[in-house]
Amino acid sequence: MDPVTIILYGVFPYISLLLFAGGVLYRLGSWLSASGLTGLYSVAVKGYTWSFGSRLGEVLKRVFLLYTLTMSDKMLLVGSFLFHWGIWIALLGHASMIIPPEQFGMPKEAHKAIALYAGGTAGVMSLIGLVILLIRRIVRSDVRRLSFLDDWFALILLLLLVAVGNYQTLVLRPDYMETVAPWVQSVLAGSPRLELVEHWDFATKLHVFLALLFIAYVPFGKLIHPFSFLAMPTLWKSPTKLYGYILAKIRG
Repeated sequence: MDPVTIILYGVFPYISLLLFAGGVLYRLGSWLSASGLTGLYSVAVKGYTWSFGSRLGEVLKRVFLLYTLTMSDKMLLVGSFLFHWGIWIALLGHASMIIPPEQFGMPKEAHKAIALYAGGTAGVMSLIGLVILLIRRIVRSDVRRLSFLDDWFALILLLLLVAVGNYQTLVLRPDYMETVAPWVQSVLAGSPRLELVEHWDFATKLHVFLALLFIAYVPFGKLIHPFSFLAMPTLWKSPTKLYGYILAKIRG
């Protein structure tokens, strides 16, 4: 067996998963134990009686509708909306490699059609969103000045990952469920089937490597933000009470 294959697809998956799980738990722990503000903070004063369910609903609206981005520029709103919804749908489709829908009675051909049309549409949406966000970061001087290495690395990594995924789905159309899915299941079972990797085309190998790199990098940069809402004071703390002239001005 090629030593590069052993390292990239037999060892690196576990390093990636360990970094992801350990890093996310560490970041969550540091957020929840922080004494100061760590995220979106509620200053709602209407009634001062937001229940946990109400606060959860508000956070989920912000997460899925991204409506707070209407206060920013349109490129950020459109790019973020397309990318996030596209990637959520694509990730949901990728979950089928862990638990195949065929186990629940879905015909194999129906699964392939959903993967092609729904997955392909989601992938294109995500790619368009990323391109918009990249153009925004390049052409907007104020955004460019505030861009750090993490911003560029994360954006380029996602662009490559999604672009290769689209090429696979829309052009090559490999049989994931016969080649990649068994490898994913074997990795999670603790015994990677590296003989399957030898039958992958270069695009599949590249896509899997980029996915593992993405998973490993999540806790170390701004890609951690999907988990940050779990530590938002908006969710876990009661709304801030404002008194005196500030409250009078708000009511007025």
